[in-house]
Order: sequence, then structure tokens, then C-alpha cells
Amino acid sequence: MIKLIAFDLDGTLLNSKKEITPETFRILELAASKGIEIVPSTGRFWHAVPENVKSLEFVNYAITLNGAEIFDVRESKSLGKFEIPVERSRTLCRVFDDLNVIYDFIADGQGFMKRELYERLPEVMIGEWQLKIVRDLRTPVDDIYHELSTRKGVQKMQIYTKDKILRENLLASLPVVFPKLLFTSSVPNNIEINDPCANKGAALKFIADMIHIPMSDTLAFGDGSNDITMIRNAGVGVAMANAIDEIKNAADYITRSCDEDGVAEGIKKFCGLE
Repeated sequence: MIKLIAFDLDGTLLNSKKEITPETFRILELAASKGIEIVPSTGRFWHAVPENVKSLEFVNYAITLNGAEIFDVRESKSLGKFEIPVERSRTLCRVFDDLNVIYDFIADGQGFMKRELYERLPEVMIGEWQLKIVRDLRTPVDDIYHELSTRKGVQKMQIYTKDKILRENLLASLPVVFPKLLFTSSVPNNIEINDPCANKGAALKFIADMIHIPMSDTLAFGDGSNDITMIRNAGVGVAMANAIDEIKNAADYITRSCDEDGVAEGIKKFCGLE
């Protein structure tokens, strides 16, 4: 019996218009009414989660920043954080400064970016929706290294580039140079960097253990490489039809796309709901 459902947001729960459709909302609400725990799982920090997700009254916990923070929604507090050491973040910044990329870091629930990079954001964003999100949730600073020096740790760093070859090369080479970090992606123009302990699969297990649910009774949905651990660790891992091949190959089932109520279809199938 499924007792916990976790799902990525962009490209999974949310359709291409960043909406939760009426049918998907109906099935989520029905599942919650049956006592099933509903857990959003995202690369965003909680305050950056869209209002249509934050306003879901039946959500108690959220996996944020790819698992770098587990968030208690009801108490509005962190239940655990996994951070990149500041000195390692500084080393990454120095590497990124030598590349033709835009980058940022997130610490203490805030995003920071060099001012000159912030001004170049339109060059690398893949749509107005992404540009608005990043602009609204990043603070431009004149000295990124000074900003880092005021932090105890960094929950997530991110690279943006529209150069597909560069991005693929970096996804292959950076894990070799920095084996103690985790490199994933959620959209076609980014690379996300976390502490290795910060992954959605481990965060899913943290929540399941905390509320005494066996992992065999969990159901997870995803579409990007930052969802891979969650798909593998869940009792049932479901890939969206729009997911990358890595997710489809790891999944137990492939549902419809995010624009075809794929999450609702998967919940109906594995939870016996209509």
C-alpha cells in the first residue's frame, strides 16, 4: 500500500504553463484524504516554490534544494541541512570564473549572484518564466567571495549556459575534478551542485523514516537527473513521458507527460484511486 507520494515540480507535477491542473489537484487531494503523505521534492528552496504548490493545505513536508534541506511546512522550519563547505564553494567559483557561464549560490534560503552575471541573465535563460524566477530570487552582489565568507555553508550552487556541448562536457568532467560533490540537472540549461548527502532519494528516506513509513510503501515521480536517486530509492519509481532517458531507464513505470496529467495517472494506477 502506498503511504507517501513524492514528486518533482517543474516538468512533473507542474505542466509546461507551471500549473497544477484541476485533475491533478483532485487526485492529490483525494490521496491526502486517504491518509497518504504528499511530499513536493524540488531543486528550489521553499520560499521559491510556486504559490500554487505552497498553498496546498495537505502538504506537511517538502524536499528542497535537491535534498540539501528537508522542510517542515507546518512549522516553517528546517529539519535538516546538507551543505557544501564554504572553501570548496570558493574553489568552484574560481573555476566558474574561467568559464563562459553564469553561476550562483544559495545559502540560508537566499540566492546570490555576481552583479555582472545577474545583468547577463537574459543570455542564458530558456524562457521568461525562468528569467523571472531567477531574477526575483537572486540578490546581485559586487563581491561574491566576500558574500561567501559571511556564510557557514552553501546548500546549492548552479551553473547556467545555453551551450549544450559545454554543459555536457562539464557534467562529465566536473565530477572527476570534484568527486566529493554531486552534479545533476533539472532543466536543459543548468547544472546543479550539492553535497553528496544532499539528494532527493536520501531526503525521501529521511522523511519516510521520520514518520515511520517503509520505503517499499513510497511512490515517486520525476523527469530530470536530479530525480534519479528518488526514482531508484522509492518503492515505486515513476518517470514522466517527458523525462530524460536516464530517468525512464531507472523507473518502474513510465506515465504520461506533465501536460497530460501524468502524476494523476500514476497515482490512480498505484494507489487504486479514481
